[in-house]
Amino acid sequence: MRLLALAGLLLAAPALAAELPADVAAFAARRDRCDQLRGEEPTDPARARSLARMLDANCRGTDAELARLKRRHAREPAAMEKLGEYDPAVE
Repeated sequence: MRLLALAGLLLAAPALAAELPADVAAFAARRDRCDQLRGEEPTDPARARSLARMLDANCRGTDAELARLKRRHAREPAAMEKLGEYDPAVE
């Protein structure tokens, strides 16, 4: 049963992304990378430097971008639902 539910979600994901405005979908992909990186613990100094660079590239500016997208797409339920998944203050 769980496999069927997972398969359904995987098949629906591209369709859900297709319903989102392109700027919202791009933001979601970037912010998902940011959130994943924020949860990682560096295992050594080299990894810490690498994580810092990736965090900067994927997280910087996302608080302001999220606010801007919420204003721009305020009347679009699908976009607002997706944007509502994100914490407004991660920087």
